[in-house]
Amino acid sequence: MYLVKNEKTGHYDIYVLIDGAVEWLDDTTIDLDDVAGDIYVGTKTDKAASDSSVIDAFFAEDDAPVIKKGDVFVVNTVINGKEYEKSSYYFSGTAWEAITGCVDADKVIAHENLLLAGDFDRIGNWTKDKNGTKLQEIDGMSFMAILKDIGSKTLQPTITANPSINGFGLSGAAAVEAGTAVATASYLAATLNPGSYKYGPKAGTGVVASNWKVERITDGGTEQVASVDAASLPAGSDNNGGNGFIIGDAGGDNAVASLKYRVTATHGAGVQAEDNLGGASNPAVAIAAGTKTKDSAAYTPFRNFFYGATAEKPTLDSAYIRGLTKSNKAYAAGVITVNVPAGANRVVIACITGKTGVKKVINETALNADVTDTFIKKTVAVEGANGYTAKDYNVWVFEPAVPYENAAVLKVTLG
Repeated sequence: MYLVKNEKTGHYDIYVLIDGAVEWLDDTTIDLDDVAGDIYVGTKTDKAASDSSVIDAFFAEDDAPVIKKGDVFVVNTVINGKEYEKSSYYFSGTAWEAITGCVDADKVIAHENLLLAGDFDRIGNWTKDKNGTKLQEIDGMSFMAILKDIGSKTLQPTITANPSINGFGLSGAAAVEAGTAVATASYLAATLNPGSYKYGPKAGTGVVASNWKVERITDGGTEQVASVDAASLPAGSDNNGGNGFIIGDAGGDNAVASLKYRVTATHGAGVQAEDNLGGASNPAVAIAAGTKTKDSAAYTPFRNFFYGATAEKPTLDSAYIRGLTKSNKAYAAGVITVNVPAGANRVVIACITGKTGVKKVINETALNADVTDTFIKKTVAVEGANGYTAKDYNVWVFEPAVPYENAAVLKVTLG
C-alpha cells in the first residue's frame, strides 16, 4: 500500500499494488492516524454475490490473518474473465466501511443485456417493434457508454463551403467612352475564405493561401503582372510598362477593347473535418489543396451619341458634334428629350452608324406635331475621347428658315 498526501485535505490518498500494477482507490483519503493495518485482495466471480461475502470468506480461511483497525480490503469483480470493478473497504475496528467514494460513470459496468419491452418503439437511438421485445446488448458496457449509445449518434461531416477569394477588383472598371485613357490600372487587395465544414473543428478548416498570381486579361491576350508568396494579396497596380492603356474599339498603340484582371490563389489542404461528436471523420473529409480564381470587372468601350440645339451653324464636323450633349452611355433604343432654346438655328441628333438612329421627332410645344421629315440625314466622322479614332455617325440635322421664336421641347424616338 502506498500513501500520498492530499495537499487539499491534509489526508492521504491510498494506492495499492494489484497484479503487479499500482491502483488508486478512487477518490479515497484517510487520516494517517487511522492507518495501521494491511491491505488484502479478494476476487468476486459471481455477480450475485455480495462484497461482504467475499471478505467474510477470505477471513474464514484456516490461515487467515486477524482483522484489525486500519486494514483495507479490495474486492476485484471478474465475471467470465472480464474485469468489471474494484471496490475498497476500510475496517473501522467494528465493521468494514466502503471507501471507494464517487464512481465515474465509465467505471459502472452492466453485467447483463437489457430486455426492451413495452408499448414503445424507440428509446433514443435504440429501436424495436412497437409491441415487441428486443434484447439490447449492453453486457460489459459502462453506464456512460450506454448513455452515449442511446443519446448520441455519430454523423459524418461534409464540406459546406470550398475556399473562395474575398475582395479583389479593378478600381474604376466600367463601360467608358472609346478613347478613355487609363494611365494606371489599380487592383484591390484580396484574402482567402478558408471554406467550412459541417460540425468542426471549431478552429476552422485550416486552409491558408501560399501564393497569389495576378494576370492582366485583354482582348489581345493574358499576361502575368504580379506574384506574391503570402497568405493574402496586397493591393497593387499595373501601368503597362509605363505606357498606360487606351480603352478603344478601333485599335491604336496601347489600345485594348477590354481590360480586366484575374487573381489566382494557391492554397494548401485543410485539416481533417470532425464528426458531430468531435471525432475524426470516417472516411476522412478534408478540403484538398488547390487553386481558386476570381476575375475583376472590366473596362470596355462605347461610343456616345450626341444631341442638342445651337444658335450658331459652324461646320458640321467632329468637334461641333462632340460639343453637343453626350449620352455618356452606349446607344440604346428609347426616347430622348432635346430642349431647343429660343434663337436656335440648328437641331442635331448624331448616332453611330450601324444603329437605327432617329425614327420619329415630336414637337411637344407645337401641339405634338410630327416634325421627323424636317430633319435631313448626313454622315460625319466623329472622334472618340481624347481625339481617338473617328467613326462614321448618322447625323440628323434641322435648320429652320428663321431662328426659333420660342423655346421648344422635342421628343426623339431612337430605334
